[in-house]
Amino acid sequence: MAEIFQKEITVMEYECDVQKKLRLSGFMHHAQQMGSDHLAAKGIGYRKMYEDHMVFVVNKLVIQIRRRPEFPEQLKLTTIPKQPKGVQFIRDTIFETISGEALAEVSISWALINPETRRILRPSAFDCYGFQFNPNDGEYITSYKLRRPQGVKTFHQRQIKYSDLDYNGHVNNSVYADIVCDLLPLEWMQQKEVQKLGILYHKEAKPGQVIQIESVPYEMGKGWYFNGRIENSPCFEAEILFD
Repeated sequence: MAEIFQKEITVMEYECDVQKKLRLSGFMHHAQQMGSDHLAAKGIGYRKMYEDHMVFVVNKLVIQIRRRPEFPEQLKLTTIPKQPKGVQFIRDTIFETISGEALAEVSISWALINPETRRILRPSAFDCYGFQFNPNDGEYITSYKLRRPQGVKTFHQRQIKYSDLDYNGHVNNSVYADIVCDLLPLEWMQQKEVQKLGILYHKEAKPGQVIQIESVPYEMGKGWYFNGRIENSPCFEAEILFD
């Protein structure tokens, strides 16, 4: 039987921004935790996978938002793992109110890697756990790409610090959402509503490294594109779109 996992949460004060709404990184925290909780409930927790020389890392991520929930709303989260495509594992997490109002969807493409060698593993390595996936009909994350727009570039630098890191020893996927938001004009985050955030993760960022970031506004003021590099190698790309 194909797997889904659900739980209820309360939006906490510390997860919210100046508008008392869930930060974009908060959506990412919960989507990641839903995947971890689902696997743990099946006896496939992080420690078990690490002992078996496997961990998941995020490859691509898209958040599509109808409405950001506010403190202290109660939400129902549903996470749906879908059949891998190539080397990409697919997991969608749906955010709803308890009454059923659709709020947001986070779609993530994951790569399975060996934590010692950092080499990507084939999905067949995960077959040992007997995990049942849902059909991947209608998925869009595996083909998600970004194209740099024409426009005036602004350049930034972001050095990686201790608080950016997670238990895999690199910058956690959610930190990139905070980086993007921090580089936007403040009034955009205070006066506009985010409709979509997409991130492509090209290379791990580690302590002490400096990400060189260029930001380019889209035409008609609909959003921004970001390109981050470390020592001339691609690190990440992102786009953020507003209503």
